[in-house]
Amino acid sequence: MAILTALRPEEIERVARAFAIDVAEAKGVLAGSVNTSFTIVDGRGRRFWLRVYEEQDHTGASREARLLTRLAEAGVSTPAPLPLAGDGQGRFVATVRDKPVCLFPFVEGKHRCQARVTAADVALVGASLARVHLVGESFLPAELLTTVSRFSMGSIRERLLGMPREGVAPDVCHAVDGLLVRAAELEAAVDGAPPLPLIHGDLFRDNVLFSDAGVSLLDFESASIGSAAFDLMVTILSWCFGDALDFDLARALVGGYESVRTMSPREVGDLTTQGRIACVRFAATRITDYETRPRGIGVYKDFRRFLGRLERIEQVGADLPRVLALRAAEIR
Repeated sequence: MAILTALRPEEIERVARAFAIDVAEAKGVLAGSVNTSFTIVDGRGRRFWLRVYEEQDHTGASREARLLTRLAEAGVSTPAPLPLAGDGQGRFVATVRDKPVCLFPFVEGKHRCQARVTAADVALVGASLARVHLVGESFLPAELLTTVSRFSMGSIRERLLGMPREGVAPDVCHAVDGLLVRAAELEAAVDGAPPLPLIHGDLFRDNVLFSDAGVSLLDFESASIGSAAFDLMVTILSWCFGDALDFDLARALVGGYESVRTMSPREVGDLTTQGRIACVRFAATRITDYETRPRGIGVYKDFRRFLGRLERIEQVGADLPRVLALRAAEIR
């Protein structure tokens, strides 16, 4: 994507000083679909990741920073943000151009391209996701570490209805109309297992780094109260789908998840519906994030890939839990 907030060098230096970091080098990152990011190298050669929040306000950015700190303290492998220097109040969020900014230590590791994903890889990812869910189950409501998702089917419908259509290709407009129908149908259909206090919500391949030490999970901006089945299906659809759904990889991911946390029968029963919701959510946001912006200025992500995933999930239908070999499916 584009650098949505093109910070000047002096602005980056000012923000970094708020965290007691001097800047020797800074470079914009063409990655992600929502926020603006920069890599920073300080005078001692240490690397950092600067995130400018483009959609969340200071309250949302602060909540995410506290969440990441709590997860890291609980043993989840994720980078915790740096605190503001000399703050004394445990705050993590600075400001630039009236937008919230956080600074993170740079995590070394490599992403997996789809062609190189193995069963061992996805088992690690599944287990890591389960640990996130387990840690979240210890959260107290008063801690306010998570909130309801910004991506309910109702909010997705509002996003699509508010999308300008002038200059948008006819096939994209047709897809929007279809997604509006699906979102309304799925909004009425959701009546499943009680939500978890914490789901990641966006555990794509570009949000996981592999190293000799294992895996590190990145980008909890979409973290929220939500469905375990949704989170698992997002991860399966992200890691186990090339030209088609690879059920061997999907079963390995599920096996990794259930080595740490066993899903309840009700959560298992939600899988097909939540898989459809995941496909509609990401098809819709890829349309609004990419189809209304000029091409050629950054990474493009095609919404049609999630329409294909949606078709496959609907073909498998209610048989999905058995195909994925989930334990609770055997006792339903």
